[in-house]
Amino acid sequence: MESVINKLTEIEAAASGILEGAANQNKVLDQQHSERIAAFDQKLDADTVRRLQNVQSELKNRTDTELLHLRSGTADLLASLDDYYNKNHDTLSTQICEKLIRK
Repeated sequence: MESVINKLTEIEAAASGILEGAANQNKVLDQQHSERIAAFDQKLDADTVRRLQNVQSELKNRTDTELLHLRSGTADLLASLDDYYNKNHDTLSTQICEKLIRK
């Protein structure tokens, strides 16, 4: 009978060791999983920041190009208006005076 009890005690000790080993392995796997999640989150954050910087840079370049184009167009228009005014100053002033007199 004592040998049966000893065997049962050994089996229980072995089972406890197996359960403890499984619990430790679960802790290790949980830690590894947490580390992989943290690494993935960090990589995702870095990729997001990089993409955001690329989009912002591209948008700034487009905006700068469009602004340069608008400034150039505005400068051309102002030069054209100045030229028109210089060539037609007398006619314009005469037309303005006639309109003022008629009213």
